[in-house]
Amino acid sequence: MKLIPAIDLKDNKVVTTTKGSRRKYQEISLKLSPTSNPLKFIEYILTLGNFNTIYLADLDSIKEFKKHNNLIKTILQEYENIRFIVDNGVRKFSHLNLYKNSNFKQIIATECFEDYETIIKKNYTDYILSADFMNNEILQINTKYKYLKPKKVISMNIDCIGEKKGINIKNLNSLREIYPLSKIVVSGGIRGNEDFHEAIKNGVTEIILLTAILEKNIDLI
Repeated sequence: MKLIPAIDLKDNKVVTTTKGSRRKYQEISLKLSPTSNPLKFIEYILTLGNFNTIYLADLDSIKEFKKHNNLIKTILQEYENIRFIVDNGVRKFSHLNLYKNSNFKQIIATECFEDYETIIKKNYTDYILSADFMNNEILQINTKYKYLKPKKVISMNIDCIGEKKGINIKNLNSLREIYPLSKIVVSGGIRGNEDFHEAIKNGVTEIILLTAILEKNIDLI
């Protein structure tokens, strides 16, 4: 099982939320981390486990798309040996892969993206799809995401972020029906080892999480 720490960035700080609220992000608590400085936080995370991939969400750009974020540029340069999968709220095909670093992987999120026709026409595959769930429904601009053929899809359970609800098997199975050939990654609601084993039982080999890592509720193997 591959564990991928998730880091939400807002106003150049590491932030957390509960119940997936886009309006209630706050600087990460000192009870969870000694710092909210993103570079130092990554340094801290890497002391907790042998992680080679980290998920970054640029919440400012998700709200209002920005072509470049100097903080993300710095992170990519400072941690060249770490692979970063990044959701920066891209809306159009022209927004993809604006960061040219070799350790950057673009996320396309159904909550924001709208230009699926271009991806399909160009047979473009250099991205990870994030299927953004809220109340067991995929948040979407339009339904053309269903016609993509991504190599990897994240089951992003937004309303479970910061909550300890466990893996949403219903959403996982829904994605498998839409993308039978894609690898599914689970994110949101991970409590600890019980969900780790539930994921394995359901054929999942990658999990995106944070709280369980910081609270040391999951074996880092």
